[in-house]
Amino acid sequence: MINLDPVLSANLDFVKSCRFICIISFFFPFLIEPIELLKNLDYENEVLKKLRSEVKFNLRVSKSRNTSDDYIPLEFYKYTVVQGDNFFRIMARTGMNIDTISSVNALSSPQDIRVGMTLLIPNMRGVYDTENLSESELSRGKLAEKYSMPNHLIIFDKRRDEWFVPGKTLGKIEKSFFYGLAFHPPLNEGYLTSGFGHRLDPFTKKKTFHGGLDIAAPKGTDVISSADGEVIFIGRKGGYGKLVVVKHIMGYETRYGHLDKMAVSLGDHVKKGQKIGSVGNTGRATGYHLHYEVRRFQKNEKPVFYQHM
Repeated sequence: MINLDPVLSANLDFVKSCRFICIISFFFPFLIEPIELLKNLDYENEVLKKLRSEVKFNLRVSKSRNTSDDYIPLEFYKYTVVQGDNFFRIMARTGMNIDTISSVNALSSPQDIRVGMTLLIPNMRGVYDTENLSESELSRGKLAEKYSMPNHLIIFDKRRDEWFVPGKTLGKIEKSFFYGLAFHPPLNEGYLTSGFGHRLDPFTKKKTFHGGLDIAAPKGTDVISSADGEVIFIGRKGGYGKLVVVKHIMGYETRYGHLDKMAVSLGDHVKKGQKIGSVGNTGRATGYHLHYEVRRFQKNEKPVFYQHM
């Protein structure tokens, strides 16, 4: 075997990478689009100034409804969250609004922001349409009519294969989920014994990720549905023990584990506050409690309640 000089080897790897990128960008130009890096949120940052200026201009266009006006093309800036940031500081510094940041980054609540995560910040306010329409002039016309906007102001984002609607905001229902107004606590009585995030596993004593809340309560305490939805699973499932899963709108589902008894059937449509089971200790449990999860598109989200326990 021939041993290459480390520098020569690195250079060959670089050349191969460049060739690959050139080939991909030639045949699939929409796959590689430059995203400008927003290094910090200082008002003196020239990149931030440019972003805010574009947002302001595009907002004026979206509100004017003048068929002769056109946007600065949709572009994204990449920002990495640092210590001291929170959702509302990032929103204010970039000239965004709640609706845009949450829609573009698929955030479920302001609490989703964490140090080290990368956010995409567009140069215009707006939200993605949720109808999953394909790229076509027919789809553009349908959305233009839906949102009462000139056709040319509706933008198809090839990066996500979704339609972006400048100047629009989230609906009342979407906002209720984002602010935690949509979900009711799953128990009317009980106390939190283990929160969302990393913890010491009570069985292995090793640090693990806990994807929900553990809420202790006496055996037989009523477990209620956090929101309107459809029962999509009922039965035993591994460490959950007896489990009920309720599907909600916008890709959300809630899970209720370690149940003693289940009070619903598969396919049932349940209302917020309706009893779906009772507290038990089935499955991998150290005592009587409810394991409760909120998921969105199969990703665990931190449960947020307007009405705290």
